[in-house]
Amino acid sequence: MKNNFLGESKHSLENGNRLIVPSGFRKFLAPEFVLFKAPDGCLSIYEKENFDELLTQLNAISNTKEGRLKARKVTTSARTLSLDKQGRFTIPADYLEHAGLEDVVYLSGVGNRLEIW
Repeated sequence: MKNNFLGESKHSLENGNRLIVPSGFRKFLAPEFVLFKAPDGCLSIYEKENFDELLTQLNAISNTKEGRLKARKVTTSARTLSLDKQGRFTIPADYLEHAGLEDVVYLSGVGNRLEIW
């Protein structure tokens, strides 16, 4: 897995649900990325390649009931999105609710993913 995400920044959501991604991270999220409802209450943004590696790991343990449950939780909590020309994306309402996000959010680099708090 690539570890391209470091640092933290504070952002205001535009129109209540649109987030602008810092320019330094945009190149890693093109043309598509995965937005994931993380189990600890934040949202995670994965490069498509990193998320595919996570799915490969989950498929390796899907021969057990627990493994299938984990895979199901991950895949049903994820959505593929893309940035607009200004480097923004719209956070779906159920994702905002999951993370309790309002006007101001923090975007934290955690190695292989970004987290939105």
